[in-house]
Amino acid sequence: MVDNTTYSAPGLRVVTSRVLGRGVVAERAFAKGEVIAIWRGRTITEHQALTLSTEERDQLLQIGDDQFLVNDEELLPVDFINHSCEPNCGFTDATTLVAMRDIKAGESVTFDYAMSDTNSFITFNCHCGSPICRARMSGTDWKLAQLQERYAGWFAPHVARLIASVTEPAGDH
Repeated sequence: MVDNTTYSAPGLRVVTSRVLGRGVVAERAFAKGEVIAIWRGRTITEHQALTLSTEERDQLLQIGDDQFLVNDEELLPVDFINHSCEPNCGFTDATTLVAMRDIKAGESVTFDYAMSDTNSFITFNCHCGSPICRARMSGTDWKLAQLQERYAGWFAPHVARLIASVTEPAGDH
């Protein structure tokens, strides 16, 4: 992608539910590996992110240890993809979200925010309804061994580096 425009795959629709608020549903089937989103925008630091309103922070994508994307353009369906403790999408790089498995038409499109978020302000009660729901999402969830195993290969690069740094065996000194 050459320009600074966020890519939102055709066939995504924003819906609103009483429990989850806005989210995204697939209007068509998506194949495993198909690109769902490629986010673009202006990069800001966590300090700058903390000066934004809660609503503005909800639209950020963490792309590095201290880097967040702000979209100054009109929001697209991918900007409303919800968290799930049992997601169907994951990252192939810092800004590209793909289907981790086939997604059926009518199914919610989701990713586990632990795949990209390690920041101090991502804390909320989860209502995803999954049998494996953690009930609470925070910026430290990437540290959970079961998530590291479940999402191996699907974490954004900055999170994968953090996981590697805490799981690598200590070398002989």
